[in-house]
Amino acid sequence: MLRIEPGLHGALRAAARAASLSLNEYCARKLASPGAPADPEATALVGRAGWLLGESLVGVVAFGSWVRGESRVASDFDALLIAGESVPITRELYRRWDHEPALYWHGREVASHFVRLPPEGAVPSGIWAEAATDGVVLYERDWLVSERLAGIRRMIAAGRISRRLLHAQPYWVLRNAEIAEDYLWRARLRLRALDVLFAGEGWPDVVREAQEIVELTLKGLLRRCGVDPPRVHDVSGVLLAEKDRLPAGLAGEVGELAAASRLLRRDRELAFYGAEDLTPGGFYSRADAEAALAAARRTVEVVYPHVVEGED
Repeated sequence: MLRIEPGLHGALRAAARAASLSLNEYCARKLASPGAPADPEATALVGRAGWLLGESLVGVVAFGSWVRGESRVASDFDALLIAGESVPITRELYRRWDHEPALYWHGREVASHFVRLPPEGAVPSGIWAEAATDGVVLYERDWLVSERLAGIRRMIAAGRISRRLLHAQPYWVLRNAEIAEDYLWRARLRLRALDVLFAGEGWPDVVREAQEIVELTLKGLLRRCGVDPPRVHDVSGVLLAEKDRLPAGLAGEVGELAAASRLLRRDRELAFYGAEDLTPGGFYSRADAEAALAAARRTVEVVYPHVVEGED
């Protein structure tokens, strides 16, 4: 006898009705389908994905540091939950995931990423390039995921996408203008928050927020130039390594931009948490806040036209 959570049972029963099958026959077909997982933890993950997405579930792919054998003590277990077009990917999906008890894979909490398959032939995001290189397909429908991952690997083999390393951090060279513009729009909006924090004399919060603005702006610039940056807070090394890809109009600004990223990264946690013998409110001064504010404004001012307005 197999006991499953009521929510999953309801989703399976509804899917069986839609397919004009009995629940037993529907489940038998699912278990016999390509990619059906045998591992109990994989079964639980795929079951949760099926409960949330129903018949729109296209596939589940494990990826990230655990799959690569590079995980650390604090690493979680990353999984792509691939949805069809009939289910909008909204914040509500993540809320429903978070509302349920956490799932674990060999002691590591599962971190869900709801995505759609990239269009066939389109240059994918870095997360898909990573999945194609090291990912493990836990479940898929009609071989759709395997076919798309194979196509991405062909792009990598042909040199259309390339993986690079900087200080042991991987990043991908590709192109995504839409998300780059989103980063710059949000960075410019956040400058208004800096003015509010500065007026309230929240010096450490000005420093912390300025760091995030600089990080967001420079990652937007890198994405606009075809570089999917690593998940680190200081991208100065990537900026310098890929300077030949940047717009010609920024050639004289790269050193200043890299310095802003590097210096503010040092203060990111300190300004937020403090330290054993350090209180952020007493450690940071008006002068620190003025310098951070100036760096954030300067970074957005210099980069914005090249990302949003397309200047070379």
